[in-house]
Amino acid sequence: MATHTESVQPDPYTPDGLAQLLADEPAYRRDQVAEWLAKGIDDPAEMTNLSKDLRARLAEQMPARPRVLKVSESDGGLTRKVLLECGTAGAAEAVESVLMLYPATGDRSARAGSTARAGRATVCISTQAGCAMGCPFCATGQAGFRRQLTVGETVRQVTVMQRLLAGSDGAGELGSAGLPDGVPDYVTNVVFMGMGEPLANLDVTLEAVRWLHGPFGLSARSITVSTIGLVPGIVKLAELDLPITLAISLHAPDDDLRDDLVPANRQHPLAEVFGAARHYLQSTGRRVSFEYVMIDGVNTTLEQAASLRQLLATHMPSGSAHVNLIPMNPTPAVPWTAPSISDQRAFARVLDDGGISTTIRANRGNDIDAACGQLYANYQMASGRMLPAAVGAADRIAQR
Repeated sequence: MATHTESVQPDPYTPDGLAQLLADEPAYRRDQVAEWLAKGIDDPAEMTNLSKDLRARLAEQMPARPRVLKVSESDGGLTRKVLLECGTAGAAEAVESVLMLYPATGDRSARAGSTARAGRATVCISTQAGCAMGCPFCATGQAGFRRQLTVGETVRQVTVMQRLLAGSDGAGELGSAGLPDGVPDYVTNVVFMGMGEPLANLDVTLEAVRWLHGPFGLSARSITVSTIGLVPGIVKLAELDLPITLAISLHAPDDDLRDDLVPANRQHPLAEVFGAARHYLQSTGRRVSFEYVMIDGVNTTLEQAASLRQLLATHMPSGSAHVNLIPMNPTPAVPWTAPSISDQRAFARVLDDGGISTTIRANRGNDIDAACGQLYANYQMASGRMLPAAVGAADRIAQR
């Protein structure tokens, strides 16, 4: 299967692409176009401070805006999954991104120490069409890898959501529900946790982070990049010299189990992953987050919780790590489920008692397949078959 990257058109979301598009124009034109793009205006016809001739030329030369194929809403409108078609004929792919809204809580004018929290609008974006990592509990990973996304295709997922929040989506193609009270009308956070492994599309991920922090204007601390532990990519991410959040997916407290749950562990075992995490901590001063999908009967015994606690205590300085426990999201083609709530809490207590900051993530968007590991599930799972990778991993684990 071809895995080419689209396209021959210059990508205006990269410095080189923008320079190529405007090679014959005064330098200030680059700033003008970049400013429009950062506002979410990616149709040259709407760039009103450009000449009519330049707008017409850019309309021919710039990649087309991603086409919205479908919008699904969940959680009373707080979670919205958008299916986008990126690319042109011969390279068009359907990719998914998710908007998660968190209304403000408490009295923001209250004195220091209050529990008030500002509203957030977080966009979870994809970096690849499909995924090649093959984690057996993840529906996205079983859909297969089709191609890399470009920088423009990656960051335009954010600007699509920006249009939704600003109410500037024209015919209302991005969903019918209005914004709940206490939710900002602009994107506040971006997480690279959608389809694909961000550090397997490394150059695009790095350039997208630069664009989001630069022209788009997000604080580096509002950007999170998630990885299953591709060590060379973590090192490159540290070289950005930006305090973005690094989230590493562990999912197991030992190499034997992680080899089955995260096949990339065979190339980058836990000791190597933790070495890269410490390097990132030292380079950026940022606490590292560790993701841990909780799979009943696989990785959630109290003994495994103790092993995870010891693993983190051995490899990470005190207070430098946070664990996000993620209850397994149900997927028809995967023979696993989340443990009971009481078992989840018991697992978390073992970590908390060891002084490790721990949260149990509240799943969002389960009913529209927008939760962690579910993206693109509908398209590959309709047959009702169990995924071979999931069955094989389950058999190996059961035989231990």
